[in-house]
Amino acid sequence: MQLEHVKGNTYYINFPSIIGVYIFPDETCLLIDSGASSAFASKAHKLLRSKNLKVVAIFNTHAHADHSGGNSYFQKESNCDIYATSFEAAFMENSLLGPYCLWTASPVNMLRNKFLMPEASVINHKIKPGRIFINDEIFEVVDLPGHSMEHVGIVTPDEVFFSGDSLISLHNLEKFPFLYMADVEKHIRTLEKLKDFDYPYTVFSHGGLMSDVKNVVVENRKVLKHILTLIEDYIKTEKSREEIVSHVIKEMNLPDNRNQYILIAGTISAYLSYLCNTKKARIFTDDNNLKVILSDK
Repeated sequence: MQLEHVKGNTYYINFPSIIGVYIFPDETCLLIDSGASSAFASKAHKLLRSKNLKVVAIFNTHAHADHSGGNSYFQKESNCDIYATSFEAAFMENSLLGPYCLWTASPVNMLRNKFLMPEASVINHKIKPGRIFINDEIFEVVDLPGHSMEHVGIVTPDEVFFSGDSLISLHNLEKFPFLYMADVEKHIRTLEKLKDFDYPYTVFSHGGLMSDVKNVVVENRKVLKHILTLIEDYIKTEKSREEIVSHVIKEMNLPDNRNQYILIAGTISAYLSYLCNTKKARIFTDDNNLKVILSDK
């Protein structure tokens, strides 16, 4: 594990989920996301201390546990401030909300795990897209919703863009050609926005420093369109959500286990919301079952 230099005062630690690091002149630093767990955070903290760096703030791109799992650890160790959007902050301050939303009720115990329910942290600053000051330096918060409801990216003073999970690298798409998301319509707009971005350096949360970002946007759009087409073709005749989830898992050869099923089902709900809200499909009940079917042309 080491600090990977990008430009100027901007670095990152290459974990399974990237931790961005911006170093201030007083040898304090801002973290961009905090890693997947307290264990990962502890390792990152040891590395930072070896460089005589103190964490004064964390900026969270979104609330998912692989991005906020180290928040509580760093907050306890360094009394740092945490910055996040209001919607994402609610999930980080109330950890049960993640599995609660997935299950739509008090969740089964298998969902009460560190991957879905990290230790709660206090969000000191509720932010919005636009310029913000952290430790007297200017950062740009970029609105990138879709993967989560108020997902954001951040641009450091060195013009290094940390894109969070708004884009999935080509390598990761090859391994797992699926896009988890909460709002398909917003994500489509986010991808449209990202294709015009021209920052000199872009760091993905899963993949690190990336080049040829425009091509990555194209491939992410292809995956999104493929999933939509797969669903639309299948609901030419009426289907339940459970049938649609099963169909997508089988056709895309996705992992077939309890946790993945629930995560995939949440994303399928987002696709069905998009199709119904744009009048491309309709939802109804039939013989006490909830069904979805393509709308009549």
